Amino acid sequence: MTESTLASAWLQLKQDQPSLRIRNAAELLGVSELELLLAQPGANAVPLQPTGRDLALHLPGLGRLMALVRNDNAVHETSGRFADLQGGGMMGMFLTGELGEQDQRFFFRNWRYTLAVTEGERQSIQVFDDSGTAVIKLYRLVDTQIAHWENLVAQHSDTPITPEFAEAPAYERTSLSGSAEAMMQDWRALTDVHQFNTLLKNHGVDRLSAFEAADDDLALQVDAHLIETALFACQLRQIPLMTFVSNRGAVQIHTRVPGTLRRTGPWFNILDPDFNLHLNTEGLASAWISRRPTVDGWVHSLEGFDEQGRSVVQFFGQRAEGRHEREDWRALMDELVSKAVVAA
Repeated sequence: MTESTLASAWLQLKQDQPSLRIRNAAELLGVSELELLLAQPGANAVPLQPTGRDLALHLPGLGRLMALVRNDNAVHETSGRFADLQGGGMMGMFLTGELGEQDQRFFFRNWRYTLAVTEGERQSIQVFDDSGTAVIKLYRLVDTQIAHWENLVAQHSDTPITPEFAEAPAYERTSLSGSAEAMMQDWRALTDVHQFNTLLKNHGVDRLSAFEAADDDLALQVDAHLIETALFACQLRQIPLMTFVSNRGAVQIHTRVPGTLRRTGPWFNILDPDFNLHLNTEGLASAWISRRPTVDGWVHSLEGFDEQGRSVVQFFGQRAEGRHEREDWRALMDELVSKAVVAA
């Protein structure tokens, strides 16, 4: 498909489906999101030289930004300042605290293309992986440090690009390399929730397959509609949630009591002043409650997966390191477990 043909097809799609997001339009048209962006009429996309860590180091100086991280079935948008970048090598972290409201984990090995994009009044810096799939989009706000933004774009603009797209890697489920009993023994010996990813690597298993292989006291499948039930319960009981959405290049987290909850077709939404979550519940093939031991007691999560077994969204009750899990969150998880047991 030529660029002009692609542009015409995109215009027609927008007329037929005004709320269609560019990622979904690209899927319908059989191209990558970056290809569609470069062909989009009225969009000025300027390649930038800094990418990966070099770009991330500029973010604290830009003031408040809206950061958007998404996968196929969840869109996670947070507004706030970035504190100083932490971590080294191909991994970087922004943490909330006195200096920043943004909370991300970045995997720079999957950051390939960076563009400054102007679409009408909206200005953004967008990062894509080598398949042309968006990793993160950073939007300018009224209280962004405009001079810093404009200097970044002016000083680091690159020559026009003709991307060579790699095929997006297929997600592959991995079965246990050993016995379920050995994995569960190591699982019950965890002392920190962050050790769970190491456990998965050590046993050569993906997250969902580990849940499926574990006993019900460690991971229990529940009906996916209970995610919506849980969000309404957190709103009513004022339980602050940690909401995680991830893709190949980024994990974005937001912590707060959910405020405005609203369904729009297949999308269930949290619509708060500095945080939006758009969750396509029709894309949830399964949901699970997992339990992990720490030195401070057990920690529960509520997680949704798609048909391929990829993580769509994860919820934890707010918990600071060195403190026990919130009793109200644990009580809610126990209620959902009892619903699942009764249903079974």
